[in-house]
Amino acid sequence: MMRALLFGGCATLFLAHAPVLAQATAYERAVTARHAGQPAAAAQLFEEWLTAHSGDTDALVQYGYALLAIGRIDEAEQAFARVLTLAPEYADASQGLERVAQRRASAMEARRAFIQIEGALSKLKGGQNDWREFGIAASVPLNARTTIDARGTWYERFETRDTEFGVLASHRADDAVWLRLGGSFTPSAAFRPEHSLTAGIDFRIAKHTIGSFDTAYQQFPPQTVWSFRPGVTQYFGGGRYALAVHARAVAADGADILVGGSLQGDYFADSRSRIFAGFATGPETDLGEVRDTTSLYGGGEFPVTDSISLSGSIAQEWRAVGPDRTEGRVGFKVSL
Repeated sequence: MMRALLFGGCATLFLAHAPVLAQATAYERAVTARHAGQPAAAAQLFEEWLTAHSGDTDALVQYGYALLAIGRIDEAEQAFARVLTLAPEYADASQGLERVAQRRASAMEARRAFIQIEGALSKLKGGQNDWREFGIAASVPLNARTTIDARGTWYERFETRDTEFGVLASHRADDAVWLRLGGSFTPSAAFRPEHSLTAGIDFRIAKHTIGSFDTAYQQFPPQTVWSFRPGVTQYFGGGRYALAVHARAVAADGADILVGGSLQGDYFADSRSRIFAGFATGPETDLGEVRDTTSLYGGGEFPVTDSISLSGSIAQEWRAVGPDRTEGRVGFKVSL
């Protein structure tokens, strides 16, 4: 009888505390995952724990560091700030905010202002006059979230010349969304857009997967052209490799919609070195008219000094209408 009462009492005590023990085990698993180099799994477990324990400052700090490790900087900042609201003297939370500031400063350094000069020469088959381009572009980060790019490009096509000017604003709305808005104009345009508007968005689908959608309105001298370009970029090897797939649809006044696509691979040896190659097919508007083309291309960018980089590429293009061409392009970039 005594044994039965003792067993029943122990069972009742265990059942009364079972939910707490299970939750504590989840918290411990989250901490273990974070220290084992699995911050994404840790963040998910901490989120489950904090749903029922929103005021647990230790869990919030651990959660903040897990978020920081997977690049969710804004959310990490919110977690550390929440801790300091509950416990103003919590040193680990203050250090977490310092790391957030350092990460943002590093991001700003990676997006240093620069000026780039680029030229291109296209050899056309059939003995036709070469195409030439020369452009100057400048990029200025306004803050950790917003960058302004401006450019001016001189074009020569079959002894006809245009000079186009454009500006593009890029803004990081949060850790998972990036926005773009731009426009251009060409005084006395012969074949480039008289004016254009562009808009785009990048959004994080998964940790290493980015989706995108871009649209453009272009008013060429003979017609209005709309284009739409959805795509997905997948990163591999800790971000050193990328594979991007894009589709493109182009609609011009009174013409059928033409569609195409592209596939491009990139290798990033470091933050300033890049090699790329790709294949594209479908509509293009280089001469102000929508025409089907197919192209193979490749190139790269490489640092020469801490502030100077050189870039170059080569492309072979086959046209459904007009001469095929081979293009060589070189660039010179100075970071400020």
